[in-house]
Amino acid sequence: MNRKELAMELDISRSTLGRRMKDLDPKFNEQIKGHYLLLENEVKYIHEQISGMQKWQTL
Repeated sequence: MNRKELAMELDISRSTLGRRMKDLDPKFNEQIKGHYLLLENEVKYIHEQISGMQKWQTL
């Protein structure tokens, strides 16, 4: 899955996805840097982390 598809799945814009991904673990960001397609486990990790961020930001 690419970042555009992931943003659509999370119902956020690509720029918002980029900003929120900057807050993820720096080691993880370094690992996926330059990857056009994300692996399934990478997508799950991003989805879990960003979904958690959304819950706290809406309160």
